[in-house]
Amino acid sequence: MKVTVMKREDLGTGASARYRREEKIPGVIYGKGRETVPVLLNEREIEEVIRTLGRQAIFDIETPDGKTQQVFIKEVQKESLRDHLLHVSLQTIQAGQKITVEVPIILENTEEVKRGILDQPVYEVTIEATPSNVPTEFTLDVGELEIGDALNVSDLKSAEGVTIIDEPDTLIAQVLPPAAEEPTEPTDASEGEPGLVGDEQPGAETNL
Repeated sequence: MKVTVMKREDLGTGASARYRREEKIPGVIYGKGRETVPVLLNEREIEEVIRTLGRQAIFDIETPDGKTQQVFIKEVQKESLRDHLLHVSLQTIQAGQKITVEVPIILENTEEVKRGILDQPVYEVTIEATPSNVPTEFTLDVGELEIGDALNVSDLKSAEGVTIIDEPDTLIAQVLPPAAEEPTEPTDASEGEPGLVGDEQPGAETNL
């Protein structure tokens, strides 16, 4: 996929808001041995890239001088309420250069976990690889997990040329026991207990 970038002349909050109204997303391009350049991205093109390739997408850009450069998305800023793009940071990639990116972790066969509560504290793992070796995702099969079982980063299977940076014992998924039911509050035996007919109540007067 290829995205056309334009040089961004005006900076600042007001200019950025105006660009977004024109369906242009403010961004920057930086890389090793080059200065950071403010640019504008076509909103539809960059949204299609993210939708198709993910938040860590690797793709080509075409600069105003007609040159093509391979980049990857280093950071995306979005408006939280409406999920609109606000800013995109791109990092250039040189031939043979390894990059550090985060790759999502997908759990498979979650519906097979019948007992216990499946918990996934980590949703991404950081890797180092050349662009051609970056996986789109890692998958872990949790279908046979029982209560007390867990899967860590060490259980991920990475291809040759892919180095996982996270610690091997980092917890990814576990099956917890069901939450214990809260004990019922004991009630006072005297509350709501009906008196027996004919019984004398303490302190009551008896007519002789």
